Amino acid sequence: MSWQTDIAALLPPGLSWQEPVDTLAYRRDTSIVSPGRPELVVRPQDAPTVGRVLAAASRLSVPVYSRGAGSMYAGGVNPQASGLVLDMSGLDRILDIDAVKGVVVLEPGVTFGALLAALEPFGQTIGIVPSTGAAGTVGGAVSAHALGTGSPRFQSMGDQVAGLEVALADGSFIRTGSAAAHGAGFFHRYAIGPDLTGLFIGADGTLGVITKIALWLHPLPAHRETACLGFADYPSAAAFIGELQRKALLENVWYGAGYDAAAVRGRLLGADPGLDPATLPRFTLGLDYGGEPDAVTRDRTRIEALAAHYGGRPQPRFDELYFHNLRRDELYWYSYAGYFAKSRCAMVMVSFATETLPAFLDQAQRWRERHPQFTWASATVLCRRGLHGAVLTFYEEQHQWPDVQQVVDGCTAELVAIGCVPYKSGKLWADQVSRLTEYHRALTRIKAALDPAGVLAPGNLGLGSQ
Repeated sequence: MSWQTDIAALLPPGLSWQEPVDTLAYRRDTSIVSPGRPELVVRPQDAPTVGRVLAAASRLSVPVYSRGAGSMYAGGVNPQASGLVLDMSGLDRILDIDAVKGVVVLEPGVTFGALLAALEPFGQTIGIVPSTGAAGTVGGAVSAHALGTGSPRFQSMGDQVAGLEVALADGSFIRTGSAAAHGAGFFHRYAIGPDLTGLFIGADGTLGVITKIALWLHPLPAHRETACLGFADYPSAAAFIGELQRKALLENVWYGAGYDAAAVRGRLLGADPGLDPATLPRFTLGLDYGGEPDAVTRDRTRIEALAAHYGGRPQPRFDELYFHNLRRDELYWYSYAGYFAKSRCAMVMVSFATETLPAFLDQAQRWRERHPQFTWASATVLCRRGLHGAVLTFYEEQHQWPDVQQVVDGCTAELVAIGCVPYKSGKLWADQVSRLTEYHRALTRIKAALDPAGVLAPGNLGLGSQ
């Protein structure tokens, strides 16, 4: 018998696929990373089955790529070493909503749309909702360390994880945080000893497969409103944002996004051609406030007064034409922005210190000028500390895919050179991560200990063959 037959036999009929026409959708995510060729796809319905599949794959030396919605931009789910794709969408139950402890426990295939709908009757939400929208899975966001709504208050997805259950490569299971103690449950992340929860967050499936997630709950904001602030130059905007973060004025800001000169012109002049381009700010920061009405008014007043010291001025027209609708309608960040004039988008995501913002935006402008055959955009998301940025490159896949792959590979090196840090690494950042010598050496040793057969997501984070 083949290994495909052995592993498929571990699942009920109808939950495995190996014909090319059936596995076609599992070859890639939304990135420019080259697709793989899955030899088998399985969709387990519970954690014990995940464990059995992993044990068999390790015994048979079959590569395993775990997959959620496939909506990431870093190629982490692309099965470039062939082998098995573990479709985790079958583990889609919300297991417990404990408003007293302030924790929700769920399986990784639960989508953010389903989770938010389930929490709303309790008057609760979660701390981070990724910008890719309601269709993304919680497991994918934890595996890739997502950010989005909530980041000015809570930083990143990993900071909102109270604990995990993870299936290891040999089929055994580990629970992290307080749940590691039998019968204690998920209520505290930093318990017993080292923070093993953090080992699996952002690991892109290289160290284990997440089967349960505990997230902190937060009350839904009683009141929401949006406002935008414009700045004459990038250094002034960066100085203001840094001061905003140091003064801890983000408690009632649920989302913040920065827009460079090209984005400001495109959105405002496209909607209102009568505006004078000379009057437009070079950088605009959109803020989505949420909280008690009096607290929101207080913080907004303080933030706008602070912005004025750096030349920042309210931009009600930008808010009216773009930002308010974006946030209130909860439309997908990318699609609402009208970016997809071309067939595909390559996205490179980074983290950087707030003072690096001007260098990041200037670098994006240089790529616009250097590679006019592509359409370029940049995006910045405000966090409690530091910033996250994305460079988006829009291209025609039929004709430009090889060229854009080469260009974006060069972009990753140039971003590192100006002080940016790889983020949502997958395979897109594999070369740069592997050059972080000490870090990568330690990561390789951990990988060898937890996955001695090297079957989990080869190629991700520069670990194993690619």
